[in-house]
Order: sequence, then structure tokens, then C-alpha cells
Amino acid sequence: MKNRRSILALAITMLVLLSAVTSAIVIHHGQGGRAPVVVDPHEIGFNTQDPYFAGEDELNRLYDQVRGTGAQWVRATLFWDMMEQFEGSIDWTQADLILDTAAAKGLKLVLVIRSSPSWAADGADTSLHNYIPSDGDAYGLFCYEVAKRYLEKGVPLVFELGNEENMQFLNMPEVDAAQYTRAMLIPGSKGIRRAAMELGAVRPLVLVGGFAPVEPAYIPNSVRPLDFMQAIYDNGGQGYFDSIAYHPYTYVSEPSSIHWTFSELASLVDLMNSHGDTDRKIWATEVGWATGTGEGEVSEADQAQFTSKAFDVWYGLPYAGPMLWYELVDNASDDDANRENKFGLLHSDANWTPKPAYDVFVAKVRSYHVK
Repeated sequence: MKNRRSILALAITMLVLLSAVTSAIVIHHGQGGRAPVVVDPHEIGFNTQDPYFAGEDELNRLYDQVRGTGAQWVRATLFWDMMEQFEGSIDWTQADLILDTAAAKGLKLVLVIRSSPSWAADGADTSLHNYIPSDGDAYGLFCYEVAKRYLEKGVPLVFELGNEENMQFLNMPEVDAAQYTRAMLIPGSKGIRRAAMELGAVRPLVLVGGFAPVEPAYIPNSVRPLDFMQAIYDNGGQGYFDSIAYHPYTYVSEPSSIHWTFSELASLVDLMNSHGDTDRKIWATEVGWATGTGEGEVSEADQAQFTSKAFDVWYGLPYAGPMLWYELVDNASDDDANRENKFGLLHSDANWTPKPAYDVFVAKVRSYHVK
């Protein structure tokens, strides 16, 4: 084991030296623990419906399909409220299935840890799986237990703490950047880094949960990403993240660097730079367009065109990191009134018939020489 770790440490050192010459490899820096993991910014991934609710056969099929595209990453949510319904008793069954299946397919995982159980949220009704905890110590301990269990599973991991925490949805209480920072970001990061230190493992990246590109004037009960990030700094969050996750949705518009979504992201990067958090690669952990004729949906032809352009726009940014598509397969419901069902690059029929955007996506992945 010691020899293996020495070889791994040497390999990481060589990659750091190589990055200074080629800039093809990106290092995320942060405080505490060992040097963080090395990630190629051109790696691509998928959100695959919700693997936490998938059976073994479905999960194998989903992850085989991901591998078939040439993508390397999958994003999965671990619902704390479902895994630890009673304090101190964690059900690892589904999380183990996700990790084991990803390992068998040679995939890497972005793990989103969210959704407080009632006992860690002052007894609130947290049944819709999106509640911010009031007990930060308990959240930190859960993150520690997850990292301790999985960092040596042989699956490269990145941790994303929360999801679209700057927007109120489901039964989420009011948007509160200070509470997010104190009860999720800081204790969660501490727990993950403590686990890595105890294991002698390379420290995984910790990301601020993916920001929704929202403007309060149009989306009630939301906070602009820039304002939320400023509040993270104001409340002592610096040093407890390696970078941020961001969701560069452009809704029914084609992707463009002058779209509000991208101008807001540029402002976020400027803010991080002003605080000394420089040279961070941003993770686009949700990108995509819903197809159909309902509100907020585009035609399949437009989805294909926008998919191609999304690669060009995203990787034209100097701070672009890995991009994870939302999503691989439409939800089984064909309710066109709910656009959340129609973001897939594949239809939800028995054969998972491809939309035109699927072939575009695969061709783009191959053009970036992603293996």
C-alpha cells in the first residue's frame, strides 16, 4: 500500500510539472490536507435521470450508454434524508450500487450531497428531498462518512455540496447563502478533507453546489449567483471549496458568450479572482435543452444545433472545466407540459431512440479526443 501511494504521489507530481508546460491539465488549489486531485478540463459527463432511484439493470444500461458516448463522468445525488432517516443509522445500499456500477464501467463520479433529514432540520418536513440543514455538524459528519467509505473504492470522485441552492424550489426554505455556507459548505468540506487525510488519499475536489443562472426579477425567491457567491465569501467560505459548479442554461436561446448566463459566470470568475481564488476551472454540471412544443422547450433540430455550439462556446472560455450534460435519457413520462421530462439526448422509448443531438454530442466528444 505504501509503495502504491508513493507511485501515485510521483505521478501527480509529474502531472503538475507537465501542466506548467502544456496547460492541458488543471490543478484546483485549496486550503488544508494534501494537494487536490488532477482533472483534465476537457472531460465530459452526463446526468443520467436519477441513479439513486434506479435498479441494478437500469443503472448498468445507463452507464453502458454513457461509456458508449466516450464520456467519462456521471453525476449522482446522494439524498442524505433517505440514507440517514434516523440519526446514526446510514443505509448504504443504493449508494454502494451506484459506486460499484461506476467502478465496473470505469466511470468517474460527481457526487452531489444534499437534502437534510428532518432530525437535522429542526423537525421540518423534508420529504421532497431539498431541505437545507440547520445542523451543520451532522451534515459534516455525513459527508465524512461518505468520503471515508468511497475514496478508496477505485472511482475518481468530485463532491458537489448542494444543488441550485441560490433558487427556491420544492420544499426548500428561503434561499440563505449564510446558512448554506455555515451548515453545508464549511462542515461538508471539512468532513471530506478529514476523511481524505485519514485515508492518506489524494484530496478530492469540493465544489460549491451548481448555481442556477437566475435573475430575481424573473425568478421569485432566488438570489443571483454573483450575490450568493459574495455572501459565501462574507460568511467565511473561502478556502472550503476548490471551485464552483455552474449550470450554463440558456433556456430557449442558442448558447452565446454574450447571453446573460455567461456574463453572470464571467462576473463570478472576476469575483473569485479578486479574492485570490485564481486559475479555477468551472464545472458545468448541468447543460442542456428540453425538446417539445411546451413552454421553455425547443425543437429537436434546435437542440442538435445548440448542443454543437455549446461545446464551442464553453471550451472557448479560459476558465472552462468539465461539462456534464443534462441529460442522457428523457424521463419515462412524456408529459410535454413538464419540460423536466424532455432534456434527454435519447427518447424514453424501449429502444432509447436517439434524437439528432445525440450523434452531434458523440461527434463533439470524439473531436476533443476524450477517451
